[in-house]
Amino acid sequence: MDLSQIPMILNLSRGELYSAELLRKGLFVHDNLPAHLRAPLLRQNLESVHFRNGSRILAMPSTKAAGIGFTASVVIMDEAAFHEQFDANYEAVKPTIDAGGKLIILSTANPETQTSGFKRLWQGAPANGFRPIFMPWRVRPGRTQAWYDAGLAASLDPEAFRKNYPGSSEEALEPSQAVAAFDLGALKAMQQDVKAPVSTLGLANLYQLPAVGKRYAVGTDSSHGVGADYSVTAVVDTQTGYVVADILNNLIPPDELAQVSYDLLKMYRFPLWAIEDNEWGILTLSKARELGYPLLFHRDNDAKKPLGWHTDEKSRYTLWGELIEAVKQRLVTVPNEKGLGQMFGVIRDAKHGGKIQAREGGNDDYPTALGIAWQMRKYVPMGATREVQVGYIRRGE
Repeated sequence: MDLSQIPMILNLSRGELYSAELLRKGLFVHDNLPAHLRAPLLRQNLESVHFRNGSRILAMPSTKAAGIGFTASVVIMDEAAFHEQFDANYEAVKPTIDAGGKLIILSTANPETQTSGFKRLWQGAPANGFRPIFMPWRVRPGRTQAWYDAGLAASLDPEAFRKNYPGSSEEALEPSQAVAAFDLGALKAMQQDVKAPVSTLGLANLYQLPAVGKRYAVGTDSSHGVGADYSVTAVVDTQTGYVVADILNNLIPPDELAQVSYDLLKMYRFPLWAIEDNEWGILTLSKARELGYPLLFHRDNDAKKPLGWHTDEKSRYTLWGELIEAVKQRLVTVPNEKGLGQMFGVIRDAKHGGKIQAREGGNDDYPTALGIAWQMRKYVPMGATREVQVGYIRRGE
């Protein structure tokens, strides 16, 4: 007999008690099937169920060696975000997929862990071969908005309640307020201002068209343009804090970002433009100069110093600190849904001394560009003439 043809389901859970409970749930489903679908049992205990047809279900805790040496047709990893040995278990059971079986990974989100294998797999789907399925609290019959509101009101920890009953995958995976850099309540309120652009210009989104008498400031964070990090240009109304236009793209190279940004900023009468002078930003800066952009920001707002916004320990603290406070006070408005979404994933990373940055697998390019633009507001006084701003003269328009 070919034992590989006998179906076996392997259940992995976070501990012995949890694995036994998962096995019990499976038996409950089996026992409530129509009679013609139930398979006769041979024997069962807290660790396994054996059927007379040779099929079996094994349940085991997620230890480092769990799954090694077993050939299963289906593997279920339950509450995977809480598995201490998730990565090792995943590598041990992955041959199940390679041999044509099924791997089902289930979990509520773990708000205390921002870097986990489970989150990386979720964020990589469907490109990594997994099909992401999210089930919000509403899917269970009887759970109405009134039910949710009553539960939230009765909770001793409203944040924990929201984490246990998320309404979207973004809400489920966002960090807890304990580690989130931005005020999550303010970000959620800002979602009401998300909207589609009123116009586009190539890769650029325009949310408010240029208006006479308006002052704008611009920040840019460049990337390599190969699908990982994003290249971002954010144009902010200096008086209202509204992002009137932006570019958000992870496939645009640095020099092309300069050209697309130039075309966009020409519409807004060439406002003060600060480009971060990181590795790829140097190329964007070089192209912007080649194009003859008339008002590029110099470090420390001093025309004698190098071009570009330079992020060091001091300026990083200022950039993030002031943007975080602006969000908390609702002084900024971000209509770009994806851009606002990146802000939910910015954390104070305890593994790096509380450094503010994107959680592993996330991006902070949009809030970085927005933070730079927010800094530029300081150098665009409302009383300045259009020809003379930030202490030096435009080179013509």
